[in-house]
Amino acid sequence: MMFRDFTLTDKEREALNAISTKIHRPAKRRIYTQGEAGRYVYRIRSGAVRLEHQLNDGRNHIFAFIWPDDMFGTIEDGVYPASAIALVDTYLFQIPYSALLNLIEIHPRIQTLFLQQALNYTRAAQRHLLLATYPLVLKRLAGFLLECSKQADFYDRHSNILTLAMDRKDIADYLGFAVETTSRMLKELEDMRLIKRLSSQRIILDRHKIMEIF
Repeated sequence: MMFRDFTLTDKEREALNAISTKIHRPAKRRIYTQGEAGRYVYRIRSGAVRLEHQLNDGRNHIFAFIWPDDMFGTIEDGVYPASAIALVDTYLFQIPYSALLNLIEIHPRIQTLFLQQALNYTRAAQRHLLLATYPLVLKRLAGFLLECSKQADFYDRHSNILTLAMDRKDIADYLGFAVETTSRMLKELEDMRLIKRLSSQRIILDRHKIMEIF
């Protein structure tokens, strides 16, 4: 059931579920495109999504990664200001904006839930800004890996294995450096015995030692 982790009444929860549609997007598939009319808000059931904005020079700027239970789908002037792309096999709840607005009139407490999600999004943007402005690129990458390890669906606390949902180019675009820098910094972290690479997507993290460098 959707929103089971929030303090909603059964009636409110059932009303939200009634206007939600379960959809699936395979890895690398678009959910919506920048400039497209904004008709839906989304919540991730499982998987991960990247949000990217295309700049005037044609480059894409990745400014957020969205994780299970997160919501996204902000609109500006009636359109999506960014594109949303599934990073891995992703299952979503899709909610029509028009139906949501009508529902809030009947159940006004539901608006508080979406305001809470907006605050969570703001905090995520603040963390991104902090990471992207570290003067040492090694710290940027180390901090990013720590952020990813907070996602239970992608990090096994027993084995300390992190499965990256994104590729090295995604990481580079998000943190503001070249793809080659991502590879070089991963090797440096490994040489420092802070991580151990098992494959291109799977890494063993020593979270305690990484936190010591901050």
